[in-house]
Amino acid sequence: MNKKAFLITLVLTFVFIIMYGCSNDDTGDNSSLINPAILLPADDEISGWVSLGTYEEANDSDSLYGIIDGGAQVYIDNGFTSGAFQQYINSTGKGTVTLRIYDQGSEANASITYDKVGTGIGIPWSGAGKNARIDQTALASYTIEFWQRNFLIQVVIDDKTDEALNIAKLFASHISKNIG
Repeated sequence: MNKKAFLITLVLTFVFIIMYGCSNDDTGDNSSLINPAILLPADDEISGWVSLGTYEEANDSDSLYGIIDGGAQVYIDNGFTSGAFQQYINSTGKGTVTLRIYDQGSEANASITYDKVGTGIGIPWSGAGKNARIDQTALASYTIEFWQRNFLIQVVIDDKTDEALNIAKLFASHISKNIG
């Protein structure tokens, strides 16, 4: 191989590596190295809402069972790697928002888990993630669930008013934006 052919091959190899080897597409691999706790909003990042105590973290099946007990198995069976859980209160003391952020290890696992945890009667919502739904079956709360990249997120607000639903949407949209 002559010097010119060698240089062309080297340049093409370099371009190939840059274009395909370093891409950050959502292929289903754990393309995100984001710790779920980093996605939790800081105090007043959602105006008027502050964390209630410290967040809980799960990094294995035992710690997940310790936090959500019987509900843990569906996440574990579908690739759970870590999670962050936090409650927020309004500065007026009225209402509580609970955030649950699960890293399911891949986009495929997050999608499968989203399908498995749904009640089947959620209302589709386009305000966050790849797929999102609003579950309004509980008597005194709303739940917004969505998945994006390798994450499954649940936002629960313990109030059943239009204002409360809008607050839950703010939390969901904020987290979705931070996932990118």
